[in-house]
Amino acid sequence: MSFYDEIAETYDLLISWKTRLKREKPFFTSVFRKNQVKRVLDMACGTGMHAIAFHDWGYYVEGSDKSSTMIRRAKQNAGEREIQFVRAGFTDEDKIGGIFDAVTCLGNSLVHVETHQEMLESLRSFYRLLIPGGIVVIHGHNYDRVLRKRERMMPIVCKECDGNHYVFVRFLDFVDHEVDFNFVSLVFGRRGWEMQHFRTHQLPLTSNLVLSLLKAVGFTGITIYGGYPFEPYERSKSEDLIVVAQKPHTRLSKPPAEPVAGLDKVPIRDGGEPLVDVSVVVPEVATRTRPTWVRASVAHMLAAAQRRLPSGYRLKVISSLRSLDHQKALYENYLAQLARRHPEWPKSRLRREANKFFAPPDSKHPPGHTTGGAVDVTIVGSDGQDLDMTSVIREGASQAETFPTYSKLITPRAAKNRQLLIEVMSAAGFSNYPGEWWHWSYGDSAWALRTGHECAIYGIAEEPT
Repeated sequence: MSFYDEIAETYDLLISWKTRLKREKPFFTSVFRKNQVKRVLDMACGTGMHAIAFHDWGYYVEGSDKSSTMIRRAKQNAGEREIQFVRAGFTDEDKIGGIFDAVTCLGNSLVHVETHQEMLESLRSFYRLLIPGGIVVIHGHNYDRVLRKRERMMPIVCKECDGNHYVFVRFLDFVDHEVDFNFVSLVFGRRGWEMQHFRTHQLPLTSNLVLSLLKAVGFTGITIYGGYPFEPYERSKSEDLIVVAQKPHTRLSKPPAEPVAGLDKVPIRDGGEPLVDVSVVVPEVATRTRPTWVRASVAHMLAAAQRRLPSGYRLKVISSLRSLDHQKALYENYLAQLARRHPEWPKSRLRREANKFFAPPDSKHPPGHTTGGAVDVTIVGSDGQDLDMTSVIREGASQAETFPTYSKLITPRAAKNRQLLIEVMSAAGFSNYPGEWWHWSYGDSAWALRTGHECAIYGIAEEPT
């Protein structure tokens, strides 16, 4: 049985939660508001008291902990609240559904790893569980001071509960540059005094160490505080070490024009992968029409993208396979619209502009939508409504209405929603055409050109009859 399994039953007696959460609330609500946090994952959640507080403050929360006993206590404490608690360690991200705006690791929990490499891998896991622009909040003791002053004793806690008297004694043993944490529980009940002594290893998290590890993972905007709510950090005086760091936003860039000449040079080696109906094979993904035909691998990748979304969110396929005749009709119709709007443009300019939104219909060099490898997608929120991406998905829409993926002109809310779409689709293996935030593909010529593959693996496909 692990250390935290052993102490789980009396853990809540050790902490004055009402006082602690009242002191911490201004910090978390301020930091979460500043970073537009709505979804929080509390890792090493213990008995769930922080997760419960976050829920009661208005956030969507999930909690994870390596200890099965702690998870059981967390569920008991949460009662009827809709909080998902999962037994998972720091690197068990496959057990956690979706990604989050914030990951918290509080209560000096990160020090309970065996090696610095394990600590680094834990932070990498936190990073992967965040959306671009998401934050991690880490709380621990100030080991800069503890190690320097060799402070062994922690405050003794005395409590009374259900007729029993409890005394909790905590102290450290120093072993080179590491420490062993001792927890002694004294209980006076019907049988008199009883004592239990538990011991666990800690890997001290100093300010220099946390800075170097966070930077190595890729976090930026790292800020260290010495206490709640926003006390400055002083190595020799502060009680706590509280760190806030951000996963960078995806770097914005001007999208290039569709390189039609480059697409024409990409060889195609279609192995005959079958088409499947997304609405049947991946029913958890929403579709605008039925059937929604895509290549089998694309369907599996859509399922992978769906699994990375926050609970209650759904990927929605707006458009998938088109016939070459349909593609030709769309292209020619949009070309005619442009000609009416800009009669002064020469044909070369009209086609160049049309190519930004519709690939020219060509059976030898088929557009992505005619291969079953391209999909137009968005995300549906937990309220059943499409997330605000600013632009509207409409065939033949103008540049003003359909901003490029990395446009700097969109609202912060829309940018954040697009970041979520970019994160889940990219992680699943799709490639985005940067002129259209909704257009993602795998296996077609555009995918091969953008990702550096020597050939496309999908040619033109016919809808099953």
